[in-house]
Amino acid sequence: MFCALLGWIGLYVVVVWLYENLRAPVQLVLGSLKQIVFRQKLSKRYGKWAVITGASDGIGKGYAHYLARQGMAVVLVARNEAKLTKVAAEIKTKHGVETKIVVADFSKGSEIYPQLEKALVPLDIGILVNNVGVSHDTPKYVDEVSQSVTWDLINVNVAAATLLCQMLAPGMKQRKRGLIVNVSSIASVSPSPCLSIYAASKAYMTSFSVALRQELSPFGVEVQTVRPSFVHTNMTDFLVKDMKDTRMKKYLVNVESFIAYAGCTLGKVDMTSGHWSHGLQTAGLYMVPEVVRVFILGLINKKIRDDFYAKNKKKVR
Repeated sequence: MFCALLGWIGLYVVVVWLYENLRAPVQLVLGSLKQIVFRQKLSKRYGKWAVITGASDGIGKGYAHYLARQGMAVVLVARNEAKLTKVAAEIKTKHGVETKIVVADFSKGSEIYPQLEKALVPLDIGILVNNVGVSHDTPKYVDEVSQSVTWDLINVNVAAATLLCQMLAPGMKQRKRGLIVNVSSIASVSPSPCLSIYAASKAYMTSFSVALRQELSPFGVEVQTVRPSFVHTNMTDFLVKDMKDTRMKKYLVNVESFIAYAGCTLGKVDMTSGHWSHGLQTAGLYMVPEVVRVFILGLINKKIRDDFYAKNKKKVR
């Protein structure tokens, strides 16, 4: 009797794991077949404009180019006007679509949102990519993170996506169409010692996105959660910038490769890691009990932290 019970429990665990990790590939295949049959452009399916936050660099810039290549007009939102202007010019020249830029520093909190509302609400926004995010320069104990950086993590990683969804979801609901893409992180899968605030902010993003998807689906509005692992961007440079060799770099997916996969999932999958290799990493994490995940991540992050501080002390001397 006891052995039979253990067998049923084991079967249940396997089924749950298979569902969590094979759901996205199955959705991707079915979504691709549907797209082949109907051949509907993203702009026709969702609306003319795509808004991308954190669009001046990295993943945000990659999404902007991808959506412009699909024929969507794009609104680029970031804090660096010079970079935004350059990216907008690149997109207009390369893809021939209409572009707008909105300069907004999300770390400033509530003061920037009236300006964003004025610029964005009147547009027929079909896709919103909440990509903007920050971390600290290296893993740190929570008491080593300054208050200003802590507020940046809250304002940028938590508040920005929440308030933009509150701002733009009503229009999508009224039009009965739209897609919100919330870029979270593999860090949301497990608490991460020495990245405790960052990982918690990404756990919020995943939880918020899954709940929001359920709220908006009756109105024809889709929500996709993206949980990438390391992509070689400015935010992950702390992993490689002080290394004497480039061993770490080969484990980092570049933006172009990431977007090639992540872009294909738009409108097909509600939860994705963005890149197939990141999906394997996430599946591997889910095979390990949380207590083990937390212990291993703590060891890795503490090693990076200790190396960072050791090198910086030598520089000071």
